[in-house]
Parts: sequence; structure tokens; C-alpha cells
Amino acid sequence: MNIVEDMQRADTYEIKFLLQPQLVPIYEMVLENIASAVLTVMIEHGKNKGLWEVQAIFENEPNELDVTNAMKQAAEISNTPEIKVNIVKMPAKNWLAECYQSFQPITIGKYCIYGSHITDTLPDDKITLKIDAATAFGTGEHQTTHGCLEALTHLKITPQKVLDVGCGSGILAMAYAKTYQKSVDAVDIDEESVRVATENAKENNLSHLIRVWQSCGYEKVTEKYDLILCNILARPLMDMALDLKNHLTVGGQAILSGFLNRQERWVLKSHTDIGLKLVEKYRINGWSTLVVSKEEE
Repeated sequence: MNIVEDMQRADTYEIKFLLQPQLVPIYEMVLENIASAVLTVMIEHGKNKGLWEVQAIFENEPNELDVTNAMKQAAEISNTPEIKVNIVKMPAKNWLAECYQSFQPITIGKYCIYGSHITDTLPDDKITLKIDAATAFGTGEHQTTHGCLEALTHLKITPQKVLDVGCGSGILAMAYAKTYQKSVDAVDIDEESVRVATENAKENNLSHLIRVWQSCGYEKVTEKYDLILCNILARPLMDMALDLKNHLTVGGQAILSGFLNRQERWVLKSHTDIGLKLVEKYRINGWSTLVVSKEEE
């Protein structure tokens, strides 16, 4: 039974609210950490024309405090007033299955990401990754995951040891493992993300290459790596900059993402202040991805 079939049996709940278009990516990113699916649509008619409706769907009744904290976090990142929302049980309908069906294959650089419901022939010239939408953060749809995959596509080194910190769905770990057929370690603070990343590795026949475990940042990481992938938020990236450096080999690189363009200079400064060097940057629809290197101890 795949993830889509497993979710069909659960009660579903939702929150809905309206946003200015420039705020949508921020709320998407934050809510994708707690929701089973996040759907957005632009309103084209009526008094709310030009606004976007955001709908976050939960496969079981969510913890109200988790939802409140997520909305607070999004408000703080965007420097806008907090939006109050109500958690509502949805009518009996397979909303999540519909969400999966709407998830079409995405091509990013040399990668093609597709859901388990896709039966069409996939491109021969792309590295394919099977991952269902909203099964923990990271399907390739979000700009930060997109930026990381672009950075992987244009990576100038061929690392032997790789770590994915805050792995979410495991998409970045899988991308590297399938590209180079080399082992990857992956950690996440969230138990559900660890479960989903492990399942996704199995679905892509990569279980022999990907090792996933639960860790708060680098707390349970003991080795050094040639490449570290870290797609989280600005503040944790800044807080863990020294840990990242200490877990990089000399000559190693890190791909950093999960922050807005306006936060880029602060994230970069926290890493260059401790001796890391900027190698490359990518900007996609208001979001940044940085590649930094460690040139000396």
C-alpha cells in the first residue's frame, strides 16, 4: 500500500484564509511542515479578486497549538500581522487523493519528480524521483527545493560522503543517491519525516544507499561530510552555521536554502563570518539558495 492509499482512510481537517500574493510562498513553506497538503488558488472574481486562498489539509485532527505556532512563524517571517484561523473537519471526501491526482510531473534541471499515480512514460534523459505530494516537506514544487535541485544539477564537486539535514521527504538525499549511486545520510527532527523519507527511499529502490535517523540538527551526527544539504529556515541555518562548518571536510561544500531573498545576506554573513566562502547563489521567485565551501579548518 502506498502513501496515497494509506491516507484515504483518515478523517481530514482544514484551515482556510486569504493572502496577498507576495505572502503565499512564505505560508506555503511553513504550513507544509505540519499539513498533509497545502493548496493555493488565485481569486479571479468578486470583492477578493487578486487575493489568494490558502487551504491547508490535515489527514488527522491537528494540534491547535502547532497550527497557531505555524501561523505566528509565517507572520514573523513576513513581518505582517498574525492571521487567526479555525480548524474545521471536512466533509467525507477523498480530498488528499484529489490533491495527489493534481500533482503533475515536475522537471528541474536533470531531475523529473512525479507522483505514484502517474502512469505516463517519463523522460529518458532525466533522473526520475517518485514522491507523492505533501508527504512531508519537499516535492520539488516549492522554490527552495527547486533551488537545491538546481544547485545539485550544477555542483562542481563529486563528494563521496553526503549529509541531508532537515531531510523532510528525503527528496534531496534521493536526488544525490540516484545521480551518483553513492550512499547518503539523512536526518530530521521530526519523527514523521524520518518515516516518510525512509518510505520514499524504499519506493525509489534506494534503501541500500540512504540511511535516515532522527536528530535535532547535528546533535546525533558524528562524522564529517564532503557535501551537506540543508533546506530549512533562516534562523536555524544561522544558529547551526558553526555545526555545519565542523561537520564539513576541507574542500567540502554545503547547499543552504529555506529563506527569502531579503534574508539572504544574514544567512550568508553567519557562514562567511566563520570562514566559509560563497561559491554560487540561486534566486527563484523570492527565495534564495546558497552554495558555500570550506577551504580550511
